[in-house]
Amino acid sequence: MLPATLLLTSSPAWSEVNSSASSVPSKAAPVGALLRDDGALLGWIGRRNGEILAADARISQADADVGTSRLLLPNPTADFAVGGITLGRTNPPGLNFGDTSNFNFGLSQTVELGKRGPRMEAADLRLKEAKKSYEVTLADKLADTRLALARVVYLKARLATLEDGLASAQKSDELQKARLDHGGISGNDFDRLQLDTISLETDVARSRSEYVGALAACEGALYAPCDVAAEDAASLDAAAALPPSLPEPATSIASRPDIAVAQLEAAAAQQDAVLARRRGIPDPTVRLGYTHDNGQISGAQPNTLSLSVSVPLALFDHGQHDAARASARAAEQRHLVTALSAGAQASYGALVDHRTFLEASLKRLDAVAVPKSAGVLDTTQKAFSQGQVGMTDLLLARRTHLALILNQIDMRFDYFTVRNDLRRVLGLDATSIGQSR
Repeated sequence: MLPATLLLTSSPAWSEVNSSASSVPSKAAPVGALLRDDGALLGWIGRRNGEILAADARISQADADVGTSRLLLPNPTADFAVGGITLGRTNPPGLNFGDTSNFNFGLSQTVELGKRGPRMEAADLRLKEAKKSYEVTLADKLADTRLALARVVYLKARLATLEDGLASAQKSDELQKARLDHGGISGNDFDRLQLDTISLETDVARSRSEYVGALAACEGALYAPCDVAAEDAASLDAAAALPPSLPEPATSIASRPDIAVAQLEAAAAQQDAVLARRRGIPDPTVRLGYTHDNGQISGAQPNTLSLSVSVPLALFDHGQHDAARASARAAEQRHLVTALSAGAQASYGALVDHRTFLEASLKRLDAVAVPKSAGVLDTTQKAFSQGQVGMTDLLLARRTHLALILNQIDMRFDYFTVRNDLRRVLGLDATSIGQSR
């Protein structure tokens, strides 16, 4: 079994957490801290996630199969028989059961020829496969949970921005209502202002609904309430960090544990095929028997031993169909390795291009567009209050600034998603898990 306690710093022994996810106390999860610290996040879900605990249990199953494969001999067979029970008259006449009966006891042992080796090899390979599958599950759940946490932070930031915009719009409506009462603006302009506010209210309601759903998904991923009170969009920047220079993709992809799982299964299936073909080698059964015969009046020996050997004849079924199926299974896994590698290579190229675009766009938004938009909005609001610009200019400036802020938050979340996907494609989470064992 994998020493999972080495994966989790300051965590309880794995044997203690392997019992049930439901036994873990449900305290509030610090979303920001978990987003910034992959080790802490892994420790959190490792003690709670049912799929991770199930993957750990599969290692124990594979380990038990290894022990079974190493048994030197199958279980022996004992048999007992009673014979010499006469029907009708006896020869010579007048004999009873005690004069004619015999008792036979035997012990049979089948000796396997050529089968223990491939069975042991297949079991060893499947134990390695179970351990790699455990790493796959850990890495996948780490990436999925990180995404769920980031999404709730992202939607909280988006909702806060929309609520700020709505509060500002409502405050502006109150001021413009006073101007309307004094004839400072037309009723048509005030109606347009109110319609824009109503549109913002709809956006806020929709965003709040999405946030509630994301919060539920976060709690489902962490098996605990999610504490996001202190988080904003900046919390996304430290999550799913990438190394300064990305590793060579072909090498990283080739060492991914999910690809190793397929390779190990292919090798194990090949050993299954060898084992199936060796069913054509007959396994002899040796029997040692003891007979006690009461028919001594007929000249029988009272106590005798017998030794016999039986050999099955593999005339019809000599494992040919099972061998063909196992070989096909091995070919299936080799094709899967090719498909996984090709898909990862294609995803890597697309993600790197998108990452470059997002980095440049975010820099421009942060340094130029958002500050300039804030200045334009402030100037326009003052000019509108003094009657120097119309309602159209104010609404355009307000909507443009809000759209830029929301676009900035969206791109920050997209940038996180690209980093998270790159870690998945390159197997960086699985590599860090393997190095921490």
